[in-house]
Amino acid sequence: MARQAGTITSWSTNSSGPGATYVIKIFRRTTDPDSFQVMAHSEQHALTSGINTVPVSLPVKSGDMVGLHESGPNNSCTFSQLGDNVINRAGDLANGTSGVFAPQNDVRLNLAALLVPDNGFSIDGITRDRRRGTATFTVTTTNPGVVSMAGKGVKKRAPKSLAVAGPVTFAIATTGKTKHKLERKGRIAATVRVNFSPNGGDQSTQTLRLKLRTLPPTPISSP
Repeated sequence: MARQAGTITSWSTNSSGPGATYVIKIFRRTTDPDSFQVMAHSEQHALTSGINTVPVSLPVKSGDMVGLHESGPNNSCTFSQLGDNVINRAGDLANGTSGVFAPQNDVRLNLAALLVPDNGFSIDGITRDRRRGTATFTVTTTNPGVVSMAGKGVKKRAPKSLAVAGPVTFAIATTGKTKHKLERKGRIAATVRVNFSPNGGDQSTQTLRLKLRTLPPTPISSP
């Protein structure tokens, strides 16, 4: 099962003999807990004896299942493993179609897949407080991981860890010379670098540029 959103970039199996054909498929659970829908599939690959490692590019979401359709000579698609189980069904399913699968206990699927986690994120929900000359923004990630921000003349904020994909909010406030310039001129342009590192994946960075403003001081009139 895919524990994160991302891309399956290769799969491997240890075949007991040559000739069988595998098609790797991505399955997603439907509203029926025993039924799964095919979301994507790879090209056919004819197995050779021993280790087979095949490059693919199959997008997955968290919770998707990786499986296969086999045809041709008998092969070692599963092996005994007490306490494990697989689900299977007869026949082939095309992309977009669903089928009911039955459990097979005490076996493990002879298949491994390499997942590259998605490191995408969006920046939105920008709000400004002109009384304080500050702003907040929301980062929405595609996976669990760590989000951080930094910028010249901007207060440092501790990185934030996400146990699940979702939104996290940061506040932008000026400091030092940048703060004095904002107080003096009433507006500045701030640049913030936002970083996201998904668990087990590569960091991605976006640059946020925005203007911070403050209201002019309220004049006080004498009676």
